[in-house]
Amino acid sequence: MKIAVLGATGRTGRLLVARALERGHDVIALARRPEQADISGNLRVVRADVADPGSVAAAVEGADVVLSGLGITKTQDPAILVDGAREIASAAPRVIWLTSLGMGATQGALGTLTGALLERVLRYEWDAKGEAGRVVRDVGGTTVHAGPLTDKSYRGNGNLLRAEEYEPRLFPPLAPRAGIADLMVAEAETPRFPDADTVAVFLRQTY
Repeated sequence: MKIAVLGATGRTGRLLVARALERGHDVIALARRPEQADISGNLRVVRADVADPGSVAAAVEGADVVLSGLGITKTQDPAILVDGAREIASAAPRVIWLTSLGMGATQGALGTLTGALLERVLRYEWDAKGEAGRVVRDVGGTTVHAGPLTDKSYRGNGNLLRAEEYEPRLFPPLAPRAGIADLMVAEAETPRFPDADTVAVFLRQTY
């Protein structure tokens, strides 16, 4: 399988690339700065920037699926997320898009108080993340909603649930980046949730 990774040089994107390579796939790493990518195995690094119309579509040509670990900092324009989703949605046959729990289709999943606090803290990207998720879903893609990402170890105790099956809780569960990478690559290999919003859940002993 040929897997393209958007945001490939980010903290989660690097793990998506590593996991896909570990599973024996051909990987296209999309990066604004290809020199920051770790090149190994069946990896092809391509310069692509969502701010450069057409570069993303050209980069993912021939890919079976695109996994997105695209994120932004507080100094970046949140519209990057929506632009990235639109470019990928129009160019890729399948999209698996990482986003935040409590946003978009999972708004309300953290309860009224925590949800309001989350929206306040992340107000600079709140609307953009929700819109990006809708763009992906409109073309039959899969969204993966995750709680706060951590760099802690992952022991294989993660799972994806349909968003409507997730039981709301007061505080968002932590999500190891390595676990997110594992679940997204597994979904690419064997689609269990095409055209669906999902939530990544992990047993407590995972951390």
